[in-house]
Amino acid sequence: MTYEREEIALKVREFIESLNNECKAGAIVIVEGRKDGIALREIGFKGEILVYNNFKGIINFVDHVSRKGRKVILLLDRDRKGRSLTSKILKKLEILCPHDSLYYKKKFVKITHGKIMCIENLSNFCLPFVEN
Repeated sequence: MTYEREEIALKVREFIESLNNECKAGAIVIVEGRKDGIALREIGFKGEILVYNNFKGIINFVDHVSRKGRKVILLLDRDRKGRSLTSKILKKLEILCPHDSLYYKKKFVKITHGKIMCIENLSNFCLPFVEN
């Protein structure tokens, strides 16, 4: 593993710890598909994950999330479909539960230097998370 890759893997582990802390405080992490959720678990994420694809459309998804009344962290993919979904969900969510839902997505892009487009690729890129 190269130095840059090791550095990114370390920062991703810190990112996951931060996400875990957010979830301990009640936040929900939203991913696009089942493989994205699996990848987060493989590198140590322990919080609540909602998989967007398990819902039948944006309206059902947003209704479900807004009823929970909790902070929402969007970690949808950075491909065309993921960006489109993110935009549509944000428009609906901002009305019902305003939060900075993209803070962690922006942080993730910065940490990985934009090299990881899909959350499901995280486990291939990073060493598994090991708690001390």
